[in-house]
Amino acid sequence: MLEILETALVREGYSFTGAGNIATFQSLLAERNFDVCCIDLTLPDGNGLNVVRELRSQTEAGIIILTGRNGELDHVLGLEIGADDYVTKPFRPRELAARVNAVYRRTSGHALQKDAGLKAADFYPAANIDHEFDGYKVSSSARQIWSPDGVEIDLTTAEFSVLLALLEARGRVLSRDQIMTFAKGREWESYDRVIDGLVSRLRRKLPRMSEGSHSIRTVHGFGYMLV
Repeated sequence: MLEILETALVREGYSFTGAGNIATFQSLLAERNFDVCCIDLTLPDGNGLNVVRELRSQTEAGIIILTGRNGELDHVLGLEIGADDYVTKPFRPRELAARVNAVYRRTSGHALQKDAGLKAADFYPAANIDHEFDGYKVSSSARQIWSPDGVEIDLTTAEFSVLLALLEARGRVLSRDQIMTFAKGREWESYDRVIDGLVSRLRRKLPRMSEGSHSIRTVHGFGYMLV
């Protein structure tokens, strides 16, 4: 598996570091920072979901989980606890590289802003702001969102994609399947819990979406809409 990952990612110009078990991975994390981590949920020395949960609590790095074809529940749980995306094994190297590229765009955007010492309020006027609601400003091209007081809010790739789906369809009810298809650009396995969990996290991270005039409304028996 490590050889497949290395071949796919080095070909795309990424620097690759592999770890065959949790202990080695934790040692590497203590020594350096990573932009994107691909976590195989089938590990010899522990539960990969626990690794994802711990990693998300410690870093803003992108997280992609690797699951088997019979691991649908695992990828649902992985997305709920903070993974950005998943890839089902066996996968094509190009598929993995495309997912890593998408997740990396988010993490590298945050890193560039922090490295430059920019305040969010100084940064977003230069971005292409194409959505505003209750004081929040959203750039779909940069995949970034700022709070009313100019603080950038960290959303995972999956969370931002769901938000963008609701913004693009503002005022219309979207089913969970419609949100999944829009958010990923591909057919996710139809698990209501994925979308429910992501919407719950959006409401928690963007409190005005629970209380303000532009809230995410649950349409029971169908889906969600941004009003």
